[in-house]
Amino acid sequence: MTWTTRNAVNNKPVVRTRQAATARTHLLRMKKTAAHKTMQNGSVVESTSNHHVVGVASASPQSPPAARLAVVARASASSATTRVPLNPFAPGSKYTVEGVVMYYVKLLAGLGTLLAADSALKKAVLSAGITFPSPLIGMFLVIGVLCLLSAANQQKAVDAVMEAISPALNWISRWLPLFYVPSLVILPIAVKSLNPAALTKVSLIVALGMPFSLLVTAFLVTRIRKLANTTAQPVTPAPPLAPFTEQHAVAWGSIGFLSGIVACFAAQGTALAANASAVATLAFTVLGLLIGSDPHPSMKKYMPHPVITTSLVANAGVALVGMLNGVGYMGTLKAYLTKGAAGAAWGAGDWLMSFLGIVVISFGFRIYGQRALLRRHLMEILGSAAGSAIISLAATCLAGRLLGLGPDLTTAVAPRSVTVALAMPIATQLGAPAELIPICATAVVLTGLIGAALAQKILDLAGFKNDPITRGLSVAAAAHGLGTAALARAEPEALPFCALAYGLMGVAASTWVAIPVVRSMLMWLAGVPA
Repeated sequence: MTWTTRNAVNNKPVVRTRQAATARTHLLRMKKTAAHKTMQNGSVVESTSNHHVVGVASASPQSPPAARLAVVARASASSATTRVPLNPFAPGSKYTVEGVVMYYVKLLAGLGTLLAADSALKKAVLSAGITFPSPLIGMFLVIGVLCLLSAANQQKAVDAVMEAISPALNWISRWLPLFYVPSLVILPIAVKSLNPAALTKVSLIVALGMPFSLLVTAFLVTRIRKLANTTAQPVTPAPPLAPFTEQHAVAWGSIGFLSGIVACFAAQGTALAANASAVATLAFTVLGLLIGSDPHPSMKKYMPHPVITTSLVANAGVALVGMLNGVGYMGTLKAYLTKGAAGAAWGAGDWLMSFLGIVVISFGFRIYGQRALLRRHLMEILGSAAGSAIISLAATCLAGRLLGLGPDLTTAVAPRSVTVALAMPIATQLGAPAELIPICATAVVLTGLIGAALAQKILDLAGFKNDPITRGLSVAAAAHGLGTAALARAEPEALPFCALAYGLMGVAASTWVAIPVVRSMLMWLAGVPA
């Protein structure tokens, strides 16, 4: 069967056949299927353009249109399974030894570059006397540089950078909770400095304050979206993170066992005993994440959030290592995170938290990847961060005064929803004494702990489901880094919004407190004498 139509370009008559039309329809379906299979993390790359050229070239120009289209369709179908070993451990990936070697070369190069950039930024910020956290500066620099390159029509350079850094970004996302857990592990030390009455009041403020900030931020996001008449667009679901394997458990279990034996028999107080204890507690921390991320099916519904499980297993490991090395639980816990104070050797927590800088810098690449969506929702992002920051500060100051916490403690816990690096300077500006600054850090950690465990469930119950923008902004604004780590593990597509809120919340809170009239108002709410 044939029929005649007109060419849309030159209006010349074109003879059509049913066979050609069928082949053309098949080709369109194959293109659509290939496009659907595209994955963002680079483990599977669908590219049909080169195969199309080959397919057309392999068909003789004298071949009927249907034959040429059929060749193209077969080439498209073949190209739909082209694999590039950027992440050989992604679910379903088939990889070779060469692919694994190349992956690790890119991974180590990417991590090394991020670590070098983090170190250089810290030195530059320190020498310049800047108090703003250098990793956040790095995050905004990454976004700015990539956007400038893109605006200058250097998309090939941007793509090359994104491809090179991709293995490092995937590795960071996979292990993200580990880098925030040490502050939870040493929580027993932090709360010892509070008397029972003060601890109860601080806990109450944090326990009620986190859900309050979470829901206020969610309300602000949706309200600003409505006022700005912005329609929420669907966010492409992020590909699942590569699961942990039995080899991970066996390797870290063996490391923990052997280092525990060394810690047991090494002379107490020696460098060997200290290093063995640090390695053993590190192994227990990693095992905690492995257990929490993939619990046995029979235990899954009873298990707390992976972040909580990690901190609990790490604490159990600290207790066990303390028995083996003769130092005891509290002694080993103090050695877990020393921050190099008084020349003390680094513990497991110090090594893990040393990655926090590159974690925050890496957020810049994630944010750039969602730049179009972020630009569309800019009013919601900026408005919710500014509004949530001042409401959280004011509500916490007022709650502390109503509960009789005292002005000093109230101003210390006021910046509970801000990352520690910025929360402590904010507390100082509000008048908190230097001896209570550790309480500020404790309040921040407790807030993050509650947010990591409950934020996602609270948002579900409040009806904020299937909205990565609202969920990401709300969780990060209410529970900073720990909340971000917990949400990103379960909902990777929300990470760019978490990262922006994580940084902007600290910027907004610092800006509000720097305004004299606002600072005076907050101090008055906290009950600070005029």
